[in-house]
Amino acid sequence: MIAEWIGGGLVRILTLVKLTVDISQLKYESSGEPLIDIATRKMGDSDKCAVEEAIRLKEKYNAHTVVVTIGSTLDHERIIRDAYAMGIDEGYMVEVDGYENLQAITIGEIIKSIVEMTGPYDLIILGAGSLDTHSYTLGPIIASKIGVPVIAGVDSLNYIDGYFEARCIMEDGTYIYRSKPPLIVTVTTEANEPRIPTLKTILKSKKMEIKRLKIESLNVKPEKIDLADLKRYVIQRKNIIWDASEDLEKVIDNLFKLLVSEV
Repeated sequence: MIAEWIGGGLVRILTLVKLTVDISQLKYESSGEPLIDIATRKMGDSDKCAVEEAIRLKEKYNAHTVVVTIGSTLDHERIIRDAYAMGIDEGYMVEVDGYENLQAITIGEIIKSIVEMTGPYDLIILGAGSLDTHSYTLGPIIASKIGVPVIAGVDSLNYIDGYFEARCIMEDGTYIYRSKPPLIVTVTTEANEPRIPTLKTILKSKKMEIKRLKIESLNVKPEKIDLADLKRYVIQRKNIIWDASEDLEKVIDNLFKLLVSEV
């Protein structure tokens, strides 16, 4: 495996992408209820960085890149073709009902089955956290299922002397981790700047085959969690207003007393 990387030989990289709600375009009812049903969907931002990272490794080491998404709607097909337009070689969609409510542990089982069916892979790379749930658990879950090391929350990834070297910027400092492949890496949006596909690659992506896998063929029983409620957090204002014509010292004194009473 290491000799293949050093020699620039063909290796395999699996990238996971998730269809998420575009929260920048999300609209709400006056009650604070989000209009999920009509919200636009897109590939997650950190997932797009994972795709870019896979393609950069492909260009440098002649790797074969594969992308997979769980779900089989037209939007899922669109994000696979977006990955193709960026430079990914092969793509899979997993056909499963209720994909939005799948537990992370079930998704881990699905990815494990896909790896067994289509692998092996030298590197599995995905976004550190999705735009909708922000759970940051999927990478470690997949690693535990497959039995390989994981480096999570990576801001910079390099391959040096037979090792992947990952930099993770934390609140208390910057950490450098090193590991040999096979390996799972989750990347943040700081890892790179995803490329913008050209018209030529976009047209090419429309002709590329997308392979479909039925959940039954993966021998995984979907475990789902139903969403009970989802509301926007609304800050309740006291709307206390003082007359600007009042004495300034009196206003400051009143404000101070109000703040003290809130402690």
